Amino acid sequence: MVYKDFDIGSAKPNKNILKKYPHQLVDIISPERVYTVSNFIDDAKSIINEAHENKKIPLLVGGSMMYFQSLLKGLDNLPERDEIFRSKMNEVVESEGISELYAQLKIKDPEYAISIKENDSQRIIRALEIIYLTNNTLTAQLGKKANKIFSDQYDLIQCAIFPNDRKILHNRIETRLKQIISEGLVSETRKIIDLYNIKHEHPALKAINYKQALSYINNEYDEDNMYLKALYATRQLAKRQITWMRSWDNMKTFDINEDKKILKFIKNIKEIKSFV
Repeated sequence: MVYKDFDIGSAKPNKNILKKYPHQLVDIISPERVYTVSNFIDDAKSIINEAHENKKIPLLVGGSMMYFQSLLKGLDNLPERDEIFRSKMNEVVESEGISELYAQLKIKDPEYAISIKENDSQRIIRALEIIYLTNNTLTAQLGKKANKIFSDQYDLIQCAIFPNDRKILHNRIETRLKQIISEGLVSETRKIIDLYNIKHEHPALKAINYKQALSYINNEYDEDNMYLKALYATRQLAKRQITWMRSWDNMKTFDINEDKKILKFIKNIKEIKSFV
């Protein structure tokens, strides 16, 4: 949601909702930039500090568990992106396929290679980039935090809300996806690639919905397959997110229909009572 004009495919709240319930970190940068986890951590900390100064409770919401995990536990001290190196890697992908880069990674950092999928171009290129920039494996550098642990600095209340009934979850995913497509996912994607000078490897264009819409625009498959592939990808993401949330330390989970139970939980939190 940080990118301007990525509205429909990201299911961004409409202007009326954003006006009634102001959000931070929405529409804050042009798609011609790349917004990283490090950017998110810096921005989130700044907003949280500002909220505390104004005697308000910062509320973090969303579905990006990896971003939240990085905020809570700290980010590894790794080098910034190298666009020239990435351009060369993408040329290899175009000419020889991602399998060639994965083969290189297996030689240079076999331990990390076996921990990721063979077609995960984003992680493969990032790992090779780090090896190139530091002359050391990514495996050897993971776990070396560059900043203080966020979760040790604040009182945190963590809760997750999702349907326990898989049928309800799948129905909600299908309904939302149909709405996204009917509202103009494909036309929005066309507008973005026409309006901005961004490569198809941009992380935002690899996000679910945009990735499938871009493939449809490139005639890689028809509209029915676009829908099915986006549906499958969303279901898989939801499954991973729920599994992650259920195993998350100090996370209180609720079914989506337990609204009264959720309100009672929030009202009884002593940290909130003392804050207000």
